[in-house]
Amino acid sequence: MDADLKNSEIMALLKKHPDLSGFAKAVDELYSKNKSEHEAVKAEYDRLSVIVDLIPNTISWINKDMTYFAVNRALAQACGLESFEFAGKPVGFHTQEHFFEDFAKDLFASSSSTIYREIEAKIKGVEHNYLVSGTKLKDGERAVVIGVDISELKQLQGRVSFTEKLATLGEMFAGIIHDINNPLTMIEGNVYRIKRMTQEPEVVALLDKIDMSSKKITKIIQGIRIYVRQDGTLPFQVENLGQILDDSIVICENKLKTGEVTLKLDPALRQIKINCHFTQLFQVFVNLIVNSIDAIGDKTEKWIEMMVLDDGEKSGMVRIQFMDSGSGIPNEIQEKIFTAFFTTKGRGVGSGLGLSLCTKILEAHGGGLHIDSGKPHTTFIVEIKK
Repeated sequence: MDADLKNSEIMALLKKHPDLSGFAKAVDELYSKNKSEHEAVKAEYDRLSVIVDLIPNTISWINKDMTYFAVNRALAQACGLESFEFAGKPVGFHTQEHFFEDFAKDLFASSSSTIYREIEAKIKGVEHNYLVSGTKLKDGERAVVIGVDISELKQLQGRVSFTEKLATLGEMFAGIIHDINNPLTMIEGNVYRIKRMTQEPEVVALLDKIDMSSKKITKIIQGIRIYVRQDGTLPFQVENLGQILDDSIVICENKLKTGEVTLKLDPALRQIKINCHFTQLFQVFVNLIVNSIDAIGDKTEKWIEMMVLDDGEKSGMVRIQFMDSGSGIPNEIQEKIFTAFFTTKGRGVGSGLGLSLCTKILEAHGGGLHIDSGKPHTTFIVEIKK
């Protein structure tokens, strides 16, 4: 007799079929029915298991005694374990932190059937932000906990806030520049007048220094004005590439000097004219220069070199080799560095937007930004349609 049949079902069949042959036939029919229902239930269970494992959110079923009953694949993979390794283990055994354990305790102690919480946790050395909801099942002896990884969303919120601050800073810079320009213009005008009024060599030499300093301040201000101006709707026009590079270098001059970095510029770059958006290309070169200065800060030899590979006269595409004294970019991050928010710099140093924006700007100019892995030093190829 098959164990799947209950005693009550067997007794009912005996009363209904006292003869052995009728009873045996009835048992077979009942067994077939139960087996069919069992297989249908198992098939449905298997189907639901696949669906649950395909869900990207973490799901765990926990017991009131603070042990796992089961978890889905997403949670197991996040912890670097297999799903079966969780059964019977204490909640949160996969981390030294107590966030999940505390959440589970609060869930079972709560008078509400469902609670929600945002949790910061470190799993396998990586910081995550989870939005967690827990619901007790009917008997209150078990609960299901669902976690949504909102780490990228939290980062994005931070970047949006950072962008808003930059926009405000840009407006503030515009006002400061205006306030500086007025007295600067007065200084330059008065220097010119005093020069006409005196021939004293010492006074003239001093005035020349004042004039040089004011012109340098003017150039720096022009560079800042270009950098904070974000109007991408202005039409392209023919610009001298050398002028764009000169203005970019002026903005980075203090950082180059502080970092003791030598910058070599191919004279041929000053002969190239391109149809472009001056401000956007200016931002590309400032980003590349600043990135290089930061990257080679610990090197014994610190230099940056820009040279022409193709002036675009025949090909229609200007190609510039941008190289620094770094030892190259590791293969495993070469694709990632062009992704928004990815950065190799420390916390609070870089936003991870530089190379991503450079790439988009250059693509809008019919070109692109690429890594040349064949060189012994860190090398980017800047392409701009002429």
